[in-house]
Amino acid sequence: MITTEVLPNYRAYETPQFKIETLRIESDALKANPLQDPSVRFNPLLLPQGPGPWPVVVVLSGFTGNAPFNFNGKFNEKNPVQVINEAAARGEAPQALYVFVDALTTWGGSQFINSTAVGNYEDYIMTELVPAVKSHFPVSDKASHWCVTGGSSGGYGALHLGSKYPEVFGVIAAIAPDSFFEASLLSEFYQTAPLWEKYQSGLKALEELRNGRLTKMRNWHTLLNAFGMAACYAPKGDHGDFHFPLEKDGTRNETVWAMILEKDPLHFLPKRLNALKNTAIYLDVGNKDNFHLQYGCRQISGMFKKNGINHDYVEFDGNHFDIGERRIEAWRWLSTQWRT
Repeated sequence: MITTEVLPNYRAYETPQFKIETLRIESDALKANPLQDPSVRFNPLLLPQGPGPWPVVVVLSGFTGNAPFNFNGKFNEKNPVQVINEAAARGEAPQALYVFVDALTTWGGSQFINSTAVGNYEDYIMTELVPAVKSHFPVSDKASHWCVTGGSSGGYGALHLGSKYPEVFGVIAAIAPDSFFEASLLSEFYQTAPLWEKYQSGLKALEELRNGRLTKMRNWHTLLNAFGMAACYAPKGDHGDFHFPLEKDGTRNETVWAMILEKDPLHFLPKRLNALKNTAIYLDVGNKDNFHLQYGCRQISGMFKKNGINHDYVEFDGNHFDIGERRIEAWRWLSTQWRT
């Protein structure tokens, strides 16, 4: 006998440890955003089978990634949702409510901050998404039971939101977070500078992205990253334009570079150290990171040690494109935190 069933949510695999739902938000914070990106956002959820109150894990995606991508089936490997489900069955991932944040933008990401050139994604998360989770689901109200996590740009967002809102997030798990912009980002700007000489405008770069010419270039990802980060960190007005940190002769525009550096974790974390005294922190990076993020992570760890901020720091043998395999290490660490 053939058994058929109509499922309430699309899926191509079983997740016996969790129920899959979606939290739809009509965002006021993202209305009239300068990129005209959608203000209605769909945040997929993994709901544990047991009764509440549940701990919460807020998952932030890397640059050009987004929440639904975690649920896509993959060839010859498990996707992040399947990894969590199987790890939870082994007791190596928490039985928690996992919130996968929908925050994709035209530029490929928002860095989970407010920018007049990209949109108010920090406000969307903190004033709309977090309250919606608390109002719709039986979750814990203790900061120690709320974790914000991600890799690369998602790791950056975890450090930013976790350090700025310790009353919400008492746990941070950051894998290869964007940091130490002198090493990780400045070279991207130099590679992009010849094209900027032609454009001389963030709006022109945006036009070339939308008409498809920018992404047809051989180094399109570098261009997208440099322009996207400039839009997040150095907005110019409120119409999607942004500043570029290099002059035509290759010297830095120190005013613009200072704007960008203000957003570097190495610059904002020292101002928030007192807020992190009671935060559980996991920091993970490869020793051959393609964007040299191991140097920023080493400096962050050194800063934490110097100032008595308890944290776990792991440097694995690998590069930036291995960080997907590090998720399981973050889940194991988090399981340990919530068992003690």
